[in-house]
Amino acid sequence: MTSSSQYAAIGVHDSIWTGRRVRLRGLEPKEWQRFRDNDLNTTSQRLGDRVHPPRSNAGYEKWALEQSTRPSSDEMWLVIADINDDRPVGSICTNRLDPTSGVFWYGVGIFREEQRRGYATEAIRIVQRYMFGERRYTKCQAEVHGDNAPSLGLHQSLGFVMEGRLRKAVFHESGHQDLIIFGMTVDEFRNLR
Repeated sequence: MTSSSQYAAIGVHDSIWTGRRVRLRGLEPKEWQRFRDNDLNTTSQRLGDRVHPPRSNAGYEKWALEQSTRPSSDEMWLVIADINDDRPVGSICTNRLDPTSGVFWYGVGIFREEQRRGYATEAIRIVQRYMFGERRYTKCQAEVHGDNAPSLGLHQSLGFVMEGRLRKAVFHESGHQDLIIFGMTVDEFRNLR
């Protein structure tokens, strides 16, 4: 592991990918176990997406290797690492990119034991700063399951606007849930400062 003092010595704190609490970075292949262990939490899987079938250790190792060697593009999957000890605390991705209209979507997930520490807030802001400021996108969107109260509160506190509700659009153990669509324009983002 690299310590925060080592990062300071190499200027990482001057990076667009580094905040006060987190650093966004690529996955190291050896970190597959941390993500496997997180995937064992069914509640976390439901709140983020859906429950996925178990994967073998070899499957996780292959996935981690593929993630770690993925070519650079606007469609990213990044580790959210604690700035103090570089341990993974979650991940954030961009997807459904539409450069013509300037819209991108993102998803964020924080490991259960790491939640409520400001990691997601900072990671989202870093990705927005990059996509709006460096890649010229003009709108950021996210989907949140209607029963995910923490994520609904997070998006409201960040200044996202609830733009729509797809009724009974997702299903998991507790039944059908609404899917809430949040959006933020580049102008709204700039006005937050």
